[in-house]
Amino acid sequence: MRNDIFFLVLLLFLSSCQTPQQEWQTPYERSAGLETASLQETYAYFERLADVSPYATVMTLGNSAENREIQTVIISRDGHFTPGQAKKSDKPVVLLNCCIHPGESAGKDAVMMLARELIISRAYPQILDSLIIAIIPIMNPDGHARSSPYNRINQKGPKSAGWRVTADRLNLNRDFMKADAVEMRAFLHWYNEWQPHVFYDLHTTNGQDFQYVITYKVDTHPLYGGPLSRWVKERFLPYVLRQSDEEGLLIGPYAGPLDPLHPEKGLVGGVWRPMLSNYYATLCNSIGFLVEAHSLKSYEERVQGTYDLLRIGLNYLAEHSGQLIQAVEQTRMWSAGFGAAGEDSNVFNIEFDTRTDTGDTIIFRGYETETVKGDVSGRTYIQYSDRKRDVNSVLFDDIRVKTAITAPRGYLIPVGWKDIVDRLDFHGISYRKLKIPVRDAFECYRLDDVKFAGRSYEGRQRVSYTVKPFTDSLTFRAGSFYIPLGDEKSRLIMHLLEPYAPDALVHWGFMNTIFEQKEYFETYAMEPIAQKIMQDDAQLRSRFEQKLETDQEFAESARQRLYFFYRNSPYYDRKLDVYPVVRVTRRIDESWFE
Repeated sequence: MRNDIFFLVLLLFLSSCQTPQQEWQTPYERSAGLETASLQETYAYFERLADVSPYATVMTLGNSAENREIQTVIISRDGHFTPGQAKKSDKPVVLLNCCIHPGESAGKDAVMMLARELIISRAYPQILDSLIIAIIPIMNPDGHARSSPYNRINQKGPKSAGWRVTADRLNLNRDFMKADAVEMRAFLHWYNEWQPHVFYDLHTTNGQDFQYVITYKVDTHPLYGGPLSRWVKERFLPYVLRQSDEEGLLIGPYAGPLDPLHPEKGLVGGVWRPMLSNYYATLCNSIGFLVEAHSLKSYEERVQGTYDLLRIGLNYLAEHSGQLIQAVEQTRMWSAGFGAAGEDSNVFNIEFDTRTDTGDTIIFRGYETETVKGDVSGRTYIQYSDRKRDVNSVLFDDIRVKTAITAPRGYLIPVGWKDIVDRLDFHGISYRKLKIPVRDAFECYRLDDVKFAGRSYEGRQRVSYTVKPFTDSLTFRAGSFYIPLGDEKSRLIMHLLEPYAPDALVHWGFMNTIFEQKEYFETYAMEPIAQKIMQDDAQLRSRFEQKLETDQEFAESARQRLYFFYRNSPYYDRKLDVYPVVRVTRRIDESWFE
């Protein structure tokens, strides 16, 4: 008994001698950089931080498909733990999002250490004084729970890592626009309430080998991101690159090589689609900063590199918080200008190409490679050595406008397409309902040359087409939905509802029924009608005869020949291939909503 008491006293004494650094070591640190914290360990660590500090609180963002909690941590020196308090504080909100792909866990372990340094060690008082830090440690808890040493074949460490997708096999970083996952819907609700000024999304690469510990992607194109992208290009990013270089942190652009064997031919950047986190954030008037730790570096290097890049960036944001807020406000005003009352012509650039005829000279820091033939595959593949190779290359990041539209004043969605409006709800987009039937001339789209993808992508069968505008007089029933432009979500609305946009809902297969023919003709019914049309319409008969002469397949197909007249008859479905959402281009009549 006396020995037991002695041992207990000794334990208490030794624990009291621990430094704060030892007492608050993360599971990653206790494993000497070999392991990542489990879901339970991660949540418990942040709850413990919040228990001992008035500067932090833990909340639930929502639940996963398997009903696991999605934890959110807010760090604020002044205790601004609600969106309303944050907005009144005049301090930027910076979101650090981790484990959207749970196998890529370096960001989570880095952020756990960063939170400790902010709250316990007080190592970066300027960050704590000037910013509100929001942390989502594990965006995909179901994928995190599916941990295994065999989940990331292309990655060095940790010993066990999570799975890339959710329990219902959705990749959350392809879901920002369509919002199919319950996790994404919870995130979008949180995001629209908090409206962070900066959104860091922390990942780990796949793909080629190179010397960089970290690669990054952040929009620097004012054509796409407006004043905020200009501020990133001229102020924020140059500092991050310069300071990283001074500290010996080797970082490079996250861009694809034109030729993996010959990096001197150039790397391609440009504007990405808003289904991805960083470009969705840019569309929502935030800085979207993608961090990609390099999968072939040691886990310790990846965690430390992510930590250092965050520290460098957060210090600058803290020191220039006023500039950041001003740039975000300017961008929100720019977005609100599209479709605003009194603006009769607003050109909106909705689709871009990356130019490969001009770019910036860079030094690409890679490794010597050779091609070897695989005995199993029977094909050659690239094998990387450990011999460094720095080559002069070009970063092709300049863009040109591929498609521009004139922003309307708003859109009308028929009452029968409520599912589309539900998607807008997830994004916090406001709308009004018609109280009376409305008949007017509207700008419409017909979608031709329709092609469905050969297989599903992220649970949906995507569709491609060509867009043909036309004007038509239509009646919208009471209860139909009017989505106005003229606020800070205008750009997002157009990217969701304009069929030209690369991630428009119609591209994602939300409206595939408009491409399906629902009524058909029998030959015995159509042949007499076709004969009569030929007799009554000389111009159409001439077109038919010309097609017979020039199109052999058409001439040999009885069905196609009759279909030619069916399509030009009153029996044809005038809504087939017609996009159901219309553009409202004149001032709305308030009597619509009485």
